[in-house]
Amino acid sequence: MSDVVLRFTAACESETAQLIRLGEVLNEEQRVLIGGSALYLEPVARAKVALLEELASLSVLRERCLFELGIQTPEVLHDWLVDKPAATLAWHALQGALHKVQAINNLNGQFINDKLERTDEALNVLREAAISTLGYERDGSAPSLGGGRRFGSV
Repeated sequence: MSDVVLRFTAACESETAQLIRLGEVLNEEQRVLIGGSALYLEPVARAKVALLEELASLSVLRERCLFELGIQTPEVLHDWLVDKPAATLAWHALQGALHKVQAINNLNGQFINDKLERTDEALNVLREAAISTLGYERDGSAPSLGGGRRFGSV
């Protein structure tokens, strides 16, 4: 097996290991999001950033191998992998890990969006309630939260 095939295989395996770790961190993020303990999100976010930086470095190594081989499209990569079982296995494991991580990340994004929507709804209700207690403007219109006349004021 050539040096570049070994480096490509090792790069895929290293990326896969990092993606598995990232999946674990994303699962922890999901537990925190579901549990509502926002205080625990900061260490999870730091771990996620560190793993993403490492993944970026590892992907550069893999891309360098592909560049050396002149592989620029998925079709060419697929053809190149045909007679390289270890590299093929490493590539498919990387793709599988990537799909799992993307699915978890998408679900976490949905949880975050749902929480943001509920927070916005709650803020709107609170704003409306606060406005209703402020009285009215001189012209009789509803006041804004920044001022307005109070009932009984001149």
